[in-house]
Amino acid sequence: MEMAEVVKEKLKEDKVDLHSAILALKRSMTDYKAERKIEWKSFKNKFNDDMEEIQKSLKNMKIHHKK
Repeated sequence: MEMAEVVKEKLKEDKVDLHSAILALKRSMTDYKAERKIEWKSFKNKFNDDMEEIQKSLKNMKIHHKK
């Protein structure tokens, strides 16, 4: 397999993983129905952690795409 094909396949896999992560975040935002402040903080912290992971994935995809 050529290097270009390997990179293309990796980007395709990353795209699928990223799409799944984004859908999970959307679902968690839709399902969120907390009433107390503590629950909100917990939700917000988890959401921010997930967003950081997505950001890292996007940066990695960008790096692989440039090669």
